[in-house]
Amino acid sequence: MHRDTRNRETPAMNKILLALTLLALPLLATACSTKLTPNDSSQSLPAPPGTTAPPVPPAQAASPAVNPPISPTPNPQPPISINRQAGTIDIPATIVPIKPDWLELIATTKGPNSREHEAIVTINAKPSQIHAALLTLGLKPGHPLTNKLIDNQFISTPPTGPTVQILFIYQKNGQTIQTPAHLWVIDNLTGQTLTDAPWLYTGSVFREFQGKEYYMADEAANAVSLVNFGDDLIVRQTLTTQNSDGQHLQINEATALSYGTPLILRIQITPPPKAH
Repeated sequence: MHRDTRNRETPAMNKILLALTLLALPLLATACSTKLTPNDSSQSLPAPPGTTAPPVPPAQAASPAVNPPISPTPNPQPPISINRQAGTIDIPATIVPIKPDWLELIATTKGPNSREHEAIVTINAKPSQIHAALLTLGLKPGHPLTNKLIDNQFISTPPTGPTVQILFIYQKNGQTIQTPAHLWVIDNLTGQTLTDAPWLYTGSVFREFQGKEYYMADEAANAVSLVNFGDDLIVRQTLTTQNSDGQHLQINEATALSYGTPLILRIQITPPPKAH
Protein backbone atom coordinates (compact mmCIF):
# COMPACT_ATOMS: atom_id res chain seq x y z
CA MET A 1 0.00 0.00 0.00
CA HIS A 2 1.38 3.39 -0.96
CA ARG A 3 -0.34 5.57 1.59
CA ASP A 4 0.70 8.75 3.37
CA THR A 5 1.11 8.21 7.11
CA ARG A 6 -1.14 11.21 7.65
CA ASN A 7 -4.15 9.27 6.42
CA ARG A 8 -6.88 9.15 9.01
CA GLU A 9 -9.76 6.79 9.67
CA THR A 10 -13.26 8.22 9.50
CA PRO A 11 -14.68 7.40 12.94
CA ALA A 12 -18.41 7.29 12.25
CA MET A 13 -19.50 3.69 11.62
CA ASN A 14 -22.94 4.87 10.57
CA LYS A 15 -21.25 6.71 7.71
CA ILE A 16 -19.75 3.44 6.55
CA LEU A 17 -23.06 1.62 6.83
CA LEU A 18 -24.91 4.37 4.97
CA ALA A 19 -22.38 4.55 2.15
CA LEU A 20 -22.28 0.81 1.61
CA THR A 21 -26.04 0.38 1.93
CA LEU A 22 -26.44 2.97 -0.82
CA LEU A 23 -23.90 1.00 -2.81
CA ALA A 24 -25.93 -2.17 -2.30
CA LEU A 25 -29.20 -0.78 -3.66
CA PRO A 26 -28.24 -0.41 -7.35
CA LEU A 27 -26.24 -3.64 -7.23
CA LEU A 28 -29.38 -5.64 -6.47
CA ALA A 29 -31.17 -4.54 -9.62
CA THR A 30 -30.45 -7.75 -11.55
CA ALA A 31 -31.57 -11.22 -10.46
CA CYS A 32 -29.91 -14.45 -11.59
CA SER A 33 -28.09 -17.45 -10.14
CA THR A 34 -24.59 -18.89 -10.36
CA LYS A 35 -24.63 -21.94 -12.63
CA LEU A 36 -21.82 -23.84 -10.93
CA THR A 37 -23.85 -24.21 -7.74
CA PRO A 38 -27.65 -24.05 -7.87
CA ASN A 39 -28.70 -21.20 -5.62
CA ASP A 40 -32.45 -20.64 -5.89
CA SER A 41 -33.94 -17.23 -5.09
CA SER A 42 -30.54 -15.62 -5.56
CA GLN A 43 -29.73 -12.05 -6.46
CA SER A 44 -26.68 -11.08 -8.46
CA LEU A 45 -24.42 -8.07 -8.16
CA PRO A 46 -22.91 -6.70 -11.39
CA ALA A 47 -19.18 -6.48 -11.92
CA PRO A 48 -17.54 -3.50 -10.17
CA PRO A 49 -16.24 -0.64 -12.33
CA GLY A 50 -12.84 -1.34 -13.84
CA THR A 51 -13.18 -5.13 -13.68
CA THR A 52 -14.56 -7.80 -15.95
CA ALA A 53 -16.81 -10.68 -15.02
CA PRO A 54 -15.34 -14.21 -15.09
CA PRO A 55 -15.26 -15.65 -18.63
CA VAL A 56 -17.80 -18.19 -19.77
CA PRO A 57 -16.43 -21.76 -19.49
CA PRO A 58 -15.71 -23.18 -22.96
CA ALA A 59 -18.55 -25.70 -22.70
CA GLN A 60 -21.05 -22.87 -22.20
CA ALA A 61 -19.65 -20.36 -24.73
CA ALA A 62 -21.86 -19.44 -27.64
CA SER A 63 -20.86 -20.98 -31.00
CA PRO A 64 -19.75 -18.46 -33.67
CA ALA A 65 -22.62 -17.50 -35.96
CA VAL A 66 -22.17 -18.52 -39.59
CA ASN A 67 -25.33 -17.40 -41.40
CA PRO A 68 -26.59 -14.82 -40.82
CA PRO A 69 -23.71 -13.04 -38.99
CA ILE A 70 -25.13 -12.23 -35.56
CA SER A 71 -23.16 -10.99 -32.58
CA PRO A 72 -23.24 -13.67 -29.83
CA THR A 73 -25.08 -12.72 -26.65
CA PRO A 74 -22.64 -12.53 -23.72
CA ASN A 75 -23.53 -14.69 -20.73
CA PRO A 76 -20.85 -14.07 -18.09
CA GLN A 77 -21.03 -15.39 -14.56
CA PRO A 78 -22.09 -12.70 -12.08
CA PRO A 79 -19.33 -11.70 -9.63
CA ILE A 80 -21.68 -12.18 -6.65
CA SER A 81 -24.88 -14.18 -6.11
CA ILE A 82 -26.94 -13.65 -2.95
CA ASN A 83 -29.37 -16.23 -1.60
CA ARG A 84 -31.38 -14.49 1.11
CA GLN A 85 -33.25 -17.61 2.21
CA ALA A 86 -30.06 -19.63 2.70
CA GLY A 87 -28.02 -16.68 3.96
CA THR A 88 -25.24 -17.26 1.44
CA ILE A 89 -23.08 -15.19 -0.88
CA ASP A 90 -21.49 -17.10 -3.77
CA ILE A 91 -18.48 -15.59 -5.53
CA PRO A 92 -16.85 -17.18 -8.60
CA ALA A 93 -13.17 -17.70 -7.85
CA THR A 94 -10.06 -19.31 -9.33
CA ILE A 95 -7.26 -21.04 -7.47
CA VAL A 96 -4.04 -19.06 -7.93
CA PRO A 97 -1.94 -20.19 -10.91
CA ILE A 98 1.21 -21.08 -8.97
CA LYS A 99 1.93 -22.17 -5.41
CA PRO A 100 2.48 -19.21 -3.06
CA ASP A 101 5.55 -19.26 -0.83
CA TRP A 102 3.23 -18.80 2.16
CA LEU A 103 -0.37 -17.80 2.86
CA GLU A 104 -1.83 -14.72 4.51
CA LEU A 105 -5.18 -14.68 2.68
CA ILE A 106 -7.88 -17.07 1.59
CA ALA A 107 -9.09 -14.72 -1.18
CA THR A 108 -7.69 -11.67 -2.92
CA THR A 109 -9.15 -9.45 -5.63
CA LYS A 110 -7.75 -9.56 -9.15
CA GLY A 111 -6.07 -6.39 -10.35
CA PRO A 112 -2.88 -4.35 -10.00
CA ASN A 113 -2.87 -4.68 -6.19
CA SER A 114 -3.73 -8.41 -6.17
CA ARG A 115 -2.01 -10.46 -3.50
CA GLU A 116 -2.24 -13.80 -5.28
CA HIS A 117 1.35 -14.50 -4.24
CA GLU A 118 -0.02 -15.14 -0.72
CA ALA A 119 -3.63 -16.26 -1.32
CA ILE A 120 -5.48 -19.44 -2.28
CA VAL A 121 -8.00 -17.94 -4.71
CA THR A 122 -8.55 -14.79 -6.72
CA ILE A 123 -11.95 -13.16 -7.33
CA ASN A 124 -13.31 -10.36 -9.53
CA ALA A 125 -15.68 -8.95 -6.92
CA LYS A 126 -14.45 -6.02 -4.87
CA PRO A 127 -14.44 -6.30 -1.06
CA SER A 128 -16.80 -3.29 -0.95
CA GLN A 129 -19.30 -5.27 -3.04
CA ILE A 130 -19.05 -8.21 -0.65
CA HIS A 131 -19.51 -5.77 2.25
CA ALA A 132 -22.67 -4.41 0.61
CA ALA A 133 -23.96 -7.96 0.05
CA LEU A 134 -23.43 -8.84 3.71
CA LEU A 135 -25.33 -5.70 4.71
CA THR A 136 -28.29 -6.82 2.59
CA LEU A 137 -28.31 -10.10 4.55
CA GLY A 138 -28.77 -8.10 7.75
CA LEU A 139 -25.25 -8.28 9.19
CA LYS A 140 -23.60 -5.33 10.89
CA PRO A 141 -19.79 -5.23 10.71
CA GLY A 142 -17.48 -5.06 13.68
CA HIS A 143 -14.00 -3.59 13.26
CA PRO A 144 -10.55 -4.86 12.24
CA LEU A 145 -7.69 -5.27 14.69
CA THR A 146 -6.31 -1.91 15.80
CA ASN A 147 -3.07 -0.86 17.46
CA LYS A 148 -2.87 2.33 19.50
CA LEU A 149 0.20 3.85 21.12
CA ILE A 150 -0.58 4.39 24.81
CA ASP A 151 2.20 5.37 27.25
CA ASN A 152 4.85 4.38 24.68
CA GLN A 153 3.26 0.95 24.25
CA PHE A 154 1.19 -0.39 21.38
CA ILE A 155 -2.08 -1.75 22.72
CA SER A 156 -3.95 -4.13 20.40
CA THR A 157 -7.72 -4.28 20.21
CA PRO A 158 -8.80 -7.65 18.77
CA PRO A 159 -10.95 -7.77 15.65
CA THR A 160 -14.68 -8.03 16.22
CA GLY A 161 -17.77 -8.78 14.17
CA PRO A 162 -20.48 -11.34 13.46
CA THR A 163 -19.19 -14.78 12.50
CA VAL A 164 -19.49 -16.26 9.03
CA GLN A 165 -18.37 -19.50 7.41
CA ILE A 166 -15.93 -19.51 4.49
CA LEU A 167 -16.44 -22.46 2.14
CA PHE A 168 -15.17 -23.72 -1.20
CA ILE A 169 -17.78 -25.19 -3.57
CA TYR A 170 -16.73 -27.25 -6.58
CA GLN A 171 -17.71 -30.17 -8.78
CA LYS A 172 -16.07 -33.59 -8.48
CA ASN A 173 -17.21 -36.78 -10.18
CA GLY A 174 -20.55 -35.18 -10.99
CA GLN A 175 -21.21 -34.15 -7.40
CA THR A 176 -21.15 -30.75 -5.71
CA ILE A 177 -18.58 -30.71 -2.90
CA GLN A 178 -18.57 -28.16 -0.05
CA THR A 179 -15.35 -27.82 1.93
CA PRO A 180 -14.46 -25.44 4.80
CA ALA A 181 -11.68 -23.18 3.55
CA HIS A 182 -9.37 -23.81 6.51
CA LEU A 183 -8.96 -27.45 5.41
CA TRP A 184 -6.95 -26.22 2.42
CA VAL A 185 -4.38 -24.58 4.72
CA ILE A 186 -1.53 -26.44 6.42
CA ASP A 187 0.69 -25.18 9.23
CA ASN A 188 4.28 -26.08 8.40
CA LEU A 189 5.32 -25.75 12.04
CA THR A 190 3.04 -28.58 13.12
CA GLY A 191 2.49 -30.38 9.82
CA GLN A 192 -1.22 -30.27 10.61
CA THR A 193 -4.22 -28.80 8.84
CA LEU A 194 -5.09 -25.35 10.15
CA THR A 195 -7.47 -25.63 13.09
CA ASP A 196 -11.01 -24.37 12.70
CA ALA A 197 -11.74 -20.89 14.04
CA PRO A 198 -14.51 -18.33 13.53
CA TRP A 199 -14.33 -15.93 10.61
CA LEU A 200 -15.28 -12.38 11.57
CA TYR A 201 -17.03 -9.83 9.37
CA THR A 202 -14.92 -6.88 10.50
CA GLY A 203 -15.95 -4.56 7.64
CA SER A 204 -12.59 -2.88 6.85
CA VAL A 205 -12.27 0.92 7.24
CA PHE A 206 -12.51 4.13 5.24
CA ARG A 207 -9.49 6.42 5.20
CA GLU A 208 -9.12 9.86 3.71
CA PHE A 209 -6.21 10.81 1.49
CA GLN A 210 -5.86 14.18 -0.23
CA GLY A 211 -9.55 14.94 0.24
CA LYS A 212 -10.80 11.59 -1.10
CA GLU A 213 -12.08 8.63 0.89
CA TYR A 214 -10.89 5.11 0.19
CA TYR A 215 -12.35 1.78 1.29
CA MET A 216 -9.11 0.18 2.38
CA ALA A 217 -9.94 -3.48 1.70
CA ASP A 218 -10.49 -2.49 -1.95
CA GLU A 219 -7.15 -0.70 -2.03
CA ALA A 220 -5.31 -3.64 -0.43
CA ALA A 221 -7.25 -6.35 -2.36
CA ASN A 222 -8.00 -8.13 0.95
CA ALA A 223 -11.22 -10.13 0.61
CA VAL A 224 -10.79 -12.92 3.21
CA SER A 225 -7.73 -12.75 5.48
CA LEU A 226 -5.95 -15.47 7.45
CA VAL A 227 -4.00 -12.88 9.48
CA ASN A 228 -4.71 -9.30 10.49
CA PHE A 229 -3.74 -6.45 8.18
CA GLY A 230 -5.80 -3.84 10.03
CA ASP A 231 -8.07 -3.15 7.04
CA ASP A 232 -9.68 -6.57 6.69
CA LEU A 233 -13.19 -7.17 5.38
CA ILE A 234 -13.35 -10.71 6.78
CA VAL A 235 -10.60 -12.18 8.95
CA ARG A 236 -9.97 -15.38 10.89
CA GLN A 237 -10.33 -14.80 14.64
CA THR A 238 -6.72 -14.37 15.70
CA LEU A 239 -4.29 -11.77 17.01
CA THR A 240 -1.65 -12.82 14.47
CA THR A 241 -0.71 -10.08 12.02
CA GLN A 242 1.14 -10.01 8.72
CA ASN A 243 4.21 -9.00 10.73
CA SER A 244 4.01 -11.82 13.27
CA ASP A 245 2.69 -14.82 11.32
CA GLY A 246 6.11 -16.44 10.80
CA GLN A 247 5.24 -17.18 7.15
CA HIS A 248 4.48 -20.82 7.91
CA LEU A 249 0.97 -21.25 6.50
CA GLN A 250 0.81 -22.92 3.09
CA ILE A 251 -1.71 -24.45 0.69
CA ASN A 252 -2.52 -28.01 1.69
CA GLU A 253 -1.88 -29.67 -1.66
CA ALA A 254 -3.21 -32.96 -0.33
CA THR A 255 -6.75 -31.54 -0.14
CA ALA A 256 -6.81 -28.49 -2.45
CA LEU A 257 -7.71 -28.60 -6.13
CA SER A 258 -5.13 -28.05 -8.87
CA TYR A 259 -3.74 -24.56 -9.41
CA GLY A 260 -5.80 -22.49 -11.85
CA THR A 261 -9.04 -24.44 -11.19
CA PRO A 262 -12.31 -22.43 -11.09
CA LEU A 263 -14.66 -22.87 -8.12
CA ILE A 264 -17.05 -20.94 -5.90
CA LEU A 265 -16.10 -19.06 -2.74
CA ARG A 266 -19.15 -19.14 -0.47
CA ILE A 267 -19.77 -16.93 2.54
CA GLN A 268 -22.42 -18.43 4.82
CA ILE A 269 -23.82 -16.28 7.60
CA THR A 270 -24.11 -18.05 10.95
CA PRO A 271 -26.57 -19.10 12.04
CA PRO A 272 -28.44 -19.35 8.72
CA PRO A 273 -31.70 -17.37 8.49
CA LYS A 274 -34.73 -19.01 10.06
CA ALA A 275 -37.39 -20.31 7.70
CA HIS A 276 -40.62 -18.29 7.75
